[in-house]
Amino acid sequence: MARPRVRLIANPVASAVGPRTVRTVLGVLEPHCDVELVETQRRGHATELAAEAVAGGGFDAVVAMGGDGTANEVLNGTGDALPIGVLPAGGTSVFPRALGLPRHVAAAAGTIVAALAEGRERRINLGVVNGRRFAFAAGVGADAQAVRLVDGHGRPKGRRPGDAYFAAQIMRTLLRGDFREPALEVSLDGEVVARGVSVFAANVHPWSYLGPFALKLAPRATFEGGLDVVIPSDMRRRHLPRYATQLLVTGSQARRSDMLLAYLHDVDELRVSCSRPLPVHADGDDLGDVEEAVFGIARDAARILV
Repeated sequence: MARPRVRLIANPVASAVGPRTVRTVLGVLEPHCDVELVETQRRGHATELAAEAVAGGGFDAVVAMGGDGTANEVLNGTGDALPIGVLPAGGTSVFPRALGLPRHVAAAAGTIVAALAEGRERRINLGVVNGRRFAFAAGVGADAQAVRLVDGHGRPKGRRPGDAYFAAQIMRTLLRGDFREPALEVSLDGEVVARGVSVFAANVHPWSYLGPFALKLAPRATFEGGLDVVIPSDMRRRHLPRYATQLLVTGSQARRSDMLLAYLHDVDELRVSCSRPLPVHADGDDLGDVEEAVFGIARDAARILV
C-alpha cells in the first residue's frame, strides 16, 4: 500500500511550537507517512496552505500544529475534502481538548497517525458566523472585546498570552462597564427572542478552559448538534459572582432561561442586530466590528482524525 501523504501546517509563533517540538512530531509521523512541513507566515496563511493541499491533490490529510486560531484557519481552508488532525500546540488548545485528544503533542500525533492508518474519522458540525466557520466558540460583545485586548497585548515573549490572561481581560472588560446596557437583539425565524449585552455561541462543551478547569457556559452543546447560545441581559458588577459560579461550578444556565440570561439550545440559525458596532470573534480570532451577525451551523462539515 502507498504511504499516506500529509501536509503538516505549523505556526512557528504558537505557544508550544519550536524546533524541538517540530522534530518530535515529525519523529512520530514520518515512520508512517510522507510529511510535507509548511510554516505559516501571517494571519490567514494556514487557510491558504490548507486550501492548496485540497486543490493540488495528492494529500491524504492535513494536520494543524499551533493554537486554536491555526486550527480554525485549517478548518476553513480544508472543509470536508480531507481529514484533519489537530495538535494541541497553543496556549489553551480548546479544540483538541474538546475532541478528547491527549494534551501532549507527541501523544496526540500518535493518535492522529493511528487514526489515519485505520481510516478512523469523526464527522463534526461547525458553527458559522458571518460566513466564518468555527470549531468551539464565537461571540459578539464582551468575549470578543477580551480577544481584542489580548491581541493588543502582542507577544512580549514571542508567544500569545495564555488563558489566565484572557480571563483577566474578560474581567477587565466587565468591570469597566463596557457591556452593562442591552445593545443587541437576537432573532429566530424573524422573531426577536432576546435582548442583551453580548452573545456567546458554543458549538461544544466546554466553551473554553481556565487552566485545568472546563468553563461550563453551555454544558449541553455537542459537535453533533446545533449551536447553544447564551445572551446575558445585564453584566453589571453585582452579577459577576453568579456568572463566575455558573461558568466554573454549576452550569445552571443550561437548565433554564431567566430574567438575567437567555439560553437557546440546539439552534440552526439566528440573527444578531446591534444598536452600535460591536466586536465579533470566532475561535478567538478577532473578526472586527459588526452591526449585524448571522450565526448558523454547517453540518458534517469537518472530518477529524481522532
